Amino acid sequence: MTPERVLELLEVLASFDVWVDGGWGVDALVGRQTRVHGDLDLGVVRPQLDDVVRVLEGAGYGVTDARFVEVTVQLTHVADGHRVDLHPSAPVAGGGTEQLDFDGNTYFIPPPVEGRIGGQLVRCMPLSAQLRSHQGYELRPVDVHDMQLLEAMGPG
Repeated sequence: MTPERVLELLEVLASFDVWVDGGWGVDALVGRQTRVHGDLDLGVVRPQLDDVVRVLEGAGYGVTDARFVEVTVQLTHVADGHRVDLHPSAPVAGGGTEQLDFDGNTYFIPPPVEGRIGGQLVRCMPLSAQLRSHQGYELRPVDVHDMQLLEAMGPG
């Protein structure tokens, strides 16, 4: 997925409370693209999930995996195969959200911060939440790459 496609999708979703996480979220924190990305991970507040899915469907995406709708919903573009993974979380008083993991545990995600993709400001998952989201599973080579970038940024 290209930075241009990411920015197009963020524009389509501009009226929603979404933020970039996953690999693109790491690159947004770094301020430049550091690797090839096969998908776009987006955090979304749970009350807006169905509407975000409808907008993405209108943009040519179809739901390809909603088995774990409390944790993630995967959509794939029907023409070009680009994938968007939505990660719903519940808003909490005072800001931020709580996200559910696959084990049924919740963890706090502070409010989004500013990052850059393709030179443009975007809302992205903060460093502390990125570090947390890379725990509890066997890291793939792209995750190791991302963790090295995150750790170089400091303790979060």
